[in-house]
Amino acid sequence: MQMGPIRSAMSNFGKALRGKPSAVDADTFRSVMRQLAGCVTVISTEDAGSLYGFTATAVCSVCAEPPTILIAVNRTARTYPHIDRKGAYAVNILADGQKHIAEHFAGKKDNQFDTVEHTIGAMGVPLITGAAAHLECNVDQKISIGTHTLFVGRVIGSGVDALKPLIYHDAKYGLVSHI
Repeated sequence: MQMGPIRSAMSNFGKALRGKPSAVDADTFRSVMRQLAGCVTVISTEDAGSLYGFTATAVCSVCAEPPTILIAVNRTARTYPHIDRKGAYAVNILADGQKHIAEHFAGKKDNQFDTVEHTIGAMGVPLITGAAAHLECNVDQKISIGTHTLFVGRVIGSGVDALKPLIYHDAKYGLVSHI
């Protein structure tokens, strides 16, 4: 993989930050970030015939041409090495009735997909049945920052259902309510 312009800029940014103290401690940062509401997703992948997934809100659109997103994954997460090896992942945007699935994938159980209805997408990664939407991605770039890696993914497949997404805010699940 070549170092693209995003990775080059992020690498330079990371170098500029090293060794400089932060005025904000980790607990304060977490408290502030809890005020940022986000869709609840399950990031899923496959490796050597086994399926893996974890609950996440750290998903971001990068651009529409070409369709690209990024996910932030802690390198200590057990799904991390499988995404890294596979080079592909799915973002399953959970529907408002799937809180139980979010909690299931937030846990540390083995064989998580054994009890969750799913199909296998074109990239060989699991897509959760009943999700509000999903995106299938090939990893285009990897950027290491602190404890995490950003996986920039080229979207190669998608699906949308007419369901409202599950939202997470201030350590609680919620529903979309339009003003």
